[in-house]
Amino acid sequence: MKALILAGGYARRLAPLTDFISKPLLPLGEKLVIDWVMDRISNLPVEEIIVSTNSYYEKQFKYWAKCRKEKIQLIIEPTHGENEKFGAIAGIKYAIDRAGRDDYLIIAGDNVFDFSLNDFYTFYSEKKAPVLAVYDVGDLNKAHRYGVVKIDKENRVMFMQEKPENPKSTLVSTACYIIPEKSIDYLEKYLHEKNNPDSPGYFMAWLSSVTKVYAYPFKGLWKDIGNLEEYRDAFKQFM
Repeated sequence: MKALILAGGYARRLAPLTDFISKPLLPLGEKLVIDWVMDRISNLPVEEIIVSTNSYYEKQFKYWAKCRKEKIQLIIEPTHGENEKFGAIAGIKYAIDRAGRDDYLIIAGDNVFDFSLNDFYTFYSEKKAPVLAVYDVGDLNKAHRYGVVKIDKENRVMFMQEKPENPKSTLVSTACYIIPEKSIDYLEKYLHEKNNPDSPGYFMAWLSSVTKVYAYPFKGLWKDIGNLEEYRDAFKQFM
């Protein structure tokens, strides 16, 4: 299995902080945001760690990768601004085309949490199907900002909708997925049909309509850093 960390966005809602620094490279407590993700991956049976970013932040990620003890492959999307970006799903396809087919742990580089990825991987090993990590935000007013998920008693995804105006559940997707190699062809089909190339939640919602997709609910700490207020709140918690 390969791990693919997504860091190709420009995070304009965090400007001016992200005018010169990629969001995953911002400090959070005693580490950088992306280092919290890397530490969660460290105990998994991952053969290769890939970070997908863009030309604008390329030098920063090259320096960061040199400072890590792990061997990290950087894949650089040839974009320099928001109006050129691929979108996360197209970026995933771009990275896999270059890194090669395999089972993939796909995780956003700004996805900060404290649940065990080992337990998540065990859950995937039992299902042998696409899986996503989900979290109960406990508030419908918060849920509409994310991909809202409904599951059955076997944890199969029965319904998923990205950023709904009227969410049917407080269970949301956390931008952490495992996709088996046999499901990678669905990426090409999804993009070929001209579906939304941006948030992975759109792809997972579509995928759950054409094949079995399972959800792994977890409890604990999870922070999605989307704007300055959420970044300040996350910083206070991690300090």
